[in-house]
Amino acid sequence: MSSQVLATIFHFVAFAYYCYVYAYYKMEVDLKLPHHNSFGGDLKFLTVWCTLFQILYFFVCCVTDLILTSGSRTRIGQTFLGLRDWFYCSVAFPITLLVGLMYWGIYAIDRELIYPVRIQDVYPMWLSHCMHTYIVFIMLLEAYLLKHKQPSRKSGMLGLLVVGLSYLLWMLYLGFVKDLWVYPFLQELEGIYFVIFVLATASFLAALYFAAERCNLVFGKNKPDPDLMYSKID
Repeated sequence: MSSQVLATIFHFVAFAYYCYVYAYYKMEVDLKLPHHNSFGGDLKFLTVWCTLFQILYFFVCCVTDLILTSGSRTRIGQTFLGLRDWFYCSVAFPITLLVGLMYWGIYAIDRELIYPVRIQDVYPMWLSHCMHTYIVFIMLLEAYLLKHKQPSRKSGMLGLLVVGLSYLLWMLYLGFVKDLWVYPFLQELEGIYFVIFVLATASFLAALYFAAERCNLVFGKNKPDPDLMYSKID
């Protein structure tokens, strides 16, 4: 079985997996948590943003695979190929690393800050692992199975900046305007400490971008370029 066929199967399985995880979360968890029913719903949480990014990314992968393996090297196929690689390198992989590492980092310090015992009956641990742990391994497996063309640093960092800044502004609006603090510990940070936290998180996210870039280059160094690989399909 060729690496491209294996990657295509993986993309469809991953897409179905994330759709199931999010559907279960929406039907069995979301409406049962009081904080989720307030303004903004579950879109207040970066974890949910990350899950939606995964669904979008693997949907693009599936469409790309269907177009390019059909034997038709159309302009739209190359467009989807470029979108797939840009989104993976600039947004999906770095945000996944941020969610996974920050969630379990805060959990290790004090689980009540991020996953209180009182919600465990509603939000089971297996689902928490699906949305915060396995996501990292899925992104690493994606890097291992398929080479992605790394975008320019300017383009990649700009995409990540737009996503990170959008979430920050949304979180500040919820906190200062709607008095809804997504993560309660942020309400305890005042003045310079809040600024330091934001800058430290931004720096950490930038570091994760370079870490994701390095993983992508290392895992993909012995794999054919996507354009060359698909060009052999007629």
